[in-house]
Amino acid sequence: MEKLLCNGLDTIVSQALKEMEEESGQTISLDEVNLAELSRRTHISRSKLRTWKNKGGSFVKENKGYTSRNPVLRGYTNILDDLLRNGVYNSAVCLKRLQAAGYTGGISTIKRYLNSHKDLIPAKRQTVDSQGNRGRRYQTGPGENFQMDWGFVYIDTNYGKKLKAACFAMICHHCGQRYVEFFPNAKQENLFIGMLHAFRYLGVPKYVLTDNMKSVVIKRDWSDHTKRTTIIISANLLGGSSI
Repeated sequence: MEKLLCNGLDTIVSQALKEMEEESGQTISLDEVNLAELSRRTHISRSKLRTWKNKGGSFVKENKGYTSRNPVLRGYTNILDDLLRNGVYNSAVCLKRLQAAGYTGGISTIKRYLNSHKDLIPAKRQTVDSQGNRGRRYQTGPGENFQMDWGFVYIDTNYGKKLKAACFAMICHHCGQRYVEFFPNAKQENLFIGMLHAFRYLGVPKYVLTDNMKSVVIKRDWSDHTKRTTIIISANLLGGSSI
């Protein structure tokens, strides 16, 4: 038997068969091979050698009629490559793009292609040192504008429970000075109390800016403009200071 193939296991078996033929002094055919002796010489299991024998004395797999790895993707790989180069590697998104171009295959084929072409995905951007705040702070003249709003926080109590509290905050648009006070809820009466305390601490501005808080907005007109509560504060409420 003179059948030497490039496969490593075939080479080992062929060398062992040559040794057996030299010792016996005669040619050994494939049907007469002693698998037990061959297994002892090659340290290959008998089941694997039996498979080798049934395949005609070769461990090499034969792929007859195999033409392409992904025939369904033929003509669509350039689209997938462009998506990968742009950082798009979600298989569902890629499937929709290919279906729009006429693709009729499934998502599994796309996943296999994406996994084998990850080298096309651009590297992630590296973190650089912060350049600071590049925004522009909104600033007005002294005593012109304040801004107020509600926030909500949870407070830990001494008896192991958490309570939700409303946080009133008012800030001056000129100097950035702020006033913060906590209330059990965000009702309108608590809003007025917080405003009075903030005015005593910060002074009284010409205008107070708010968002769409329920305690301020009364209603909306047909053009979606809001009508807000008009607040008039007496100087007596601020301890005699003028407004």
